Amino acid sequence: MPTTPPLTGVPSGPTTIDAVDYRRVLGHVPTSVAVVTANARSGPVGMTVGSFTSVSLDPPLIAFFVDRSSRTWPRLYEASYFGINILGHGHSALCQAFSRRSEDRFLDVDWNPSARDVPLLDEAIVTLECTRAKVDLIGDHYQVVGRVETMELRATDPPLIFLRGGFVDMSSSDEAPGRDGMNA
Repeated sequence: MPTTPPLTGVPSGPTTIDAVDYRRVLGHVPTSVAVVTANARSGPVGMTVGSFTSVSLDPPLIAFFVDRSSRTWPRLYEASYFGINILGHGHSALCQAFSRRSEDRFLDVDWNPSARDVPLLDEAIVTLECTRAKVDLIGDHYQVVGRVETMELRATDPPLIFLRGGFVDMSSSDEAPGRDGMNA
């Protein structure tokens, strides 16, 4: 069986790819939306990420990416546990509240602390509690890998999806997605 050589680093240096064009082109790829929350020394902290994904089943790992210039990330990083809050299709305002440059993003947001004191949003359709497994700087973003410690499916509403600069309402689909033989 052939093996894949390990990556030794991300290439750096000048590129011919225009940043505006890059965003426009990749805007055609739908992304999941999640709110990452934690209880920092200064109190509850949270931010929206548009790059959440599952990584591994064994062990259960997830990942998301954070811009290295984020002012929120240092506060999230100091917490032992963090929450992933997957929002439903009707919660774009909640998503935007955690995207703003605001000191108190939890103002007027319903949430409750978990047994590990992680702030979990009441309106999330899925919540995960994670410990930080690994953080790597890749390009201009941190890749954050978390190990899932607890999870809860709270509702089966369609998730909030971001596509072409806006939110997509998956609830109007006539055909619900399901298992369709996509195991490669």
